[in-house]
Amino acid sequence: MALFAFDAQMASIVRGAREPMLAQIRLQWWLDVMTQPAALRPSANPVVAGLLPAEAAGVDLTAALGPVVRGWEALLAPNDAGAWQAYVEGRGQLFTVFDQLAGTGVRDTSLRLGRIWAAWSWVREDAGAADAQRFAISADDLAWLASVRLPRRLRPLSMLGRAALLDIRRARFDLPPGRPALFAALVWHGLTGW
Repeated sequence: MALFAFDAQMASIVRGAREPMLAQIRLQWWLDVMTQPAALRPSANPVVAGLLPAEAAGVDLTAALGPVVRGWEALLAPNDAGAWQAYVEGRGQLFTVFDQLAGTGVRDTSLRLGRIWAAWSWVREDAGAADAQRFAISADDLAWLASVRLPRRLRPLSMLGRAALLDIRRARFDLPPGRPALFAALVWHGLTGW
């Protein structure tokens, strides 16, 4: 959960940005904090404190989460042609950290799922209907998403992928996330992997 809390913190900085420069300063603060020794970090910040177990488990926070910060930062320059791809690539790296912590050895699969999740999540949570056109998934990625099976320890990530798949198939990104049909499908997937 600490990794998703970290991602949510980055999202709140970017989503709440009225001045891109100020948001960049706040994102840089996070990068600077991750490079400091644990004893020098602000201990009162619950997100910083929540990352300590991941670091203790051997995760290099700067290498693992730096791309996530840079991905969110890319959205501060929406007119940049590469911003969308940089966001998807960077934020998608979050799933590889879960793979590293779980020790499942499916980094490439986690990264591919993370990229799809990042794009879907942005369209679902942040983009308007007109912006949803930026979200395009190839037929290969759609077929892959329908068939991918992650190890049991990564089933929560697989459930996020399943939620994305259901929205993509319906071409509807505005349906409530707590709708009964989605809930039932995710519970079934969580229990069986299918």
